[in-house]
Amino acid sequence: YFKILKAQGKHAPGGAYDYVVKGNMILGFGLVAHPATYGSSGIMTFIVNQEGVVFQKDLGKGTAKAAGKMKRYDPDPTWKKVEAGPPQGAPPGK
Repeated sequence: YFKILKAQGKHAPGGAYDYVVKGNMILGFGLVAHPATYGSSGIMTFIVNQEGVVFQKDLGKGTAKAAGKMKRYDPDPTWKKVEAGPPQGAPPGK
């Protein structure tokens, strides 16, 4: 599942501000994506904004509820940056 985040928090580059001005989301965007069923379809929740840097965090069994409450893109120190590369467990490239 995913949800649009219409603002960013103090831990985001540029600090806290709303992306929406006069009803239009023109100052950026944020997204949160989480597994449909924690532990079955995945465990990690991901956030990203217009800069394209992806962060991940294990929100635990309450993932759906926690992600549903998120209103801002706010990668505090508990979120870990996802490094570019092949997915974990992927076979080595040729």
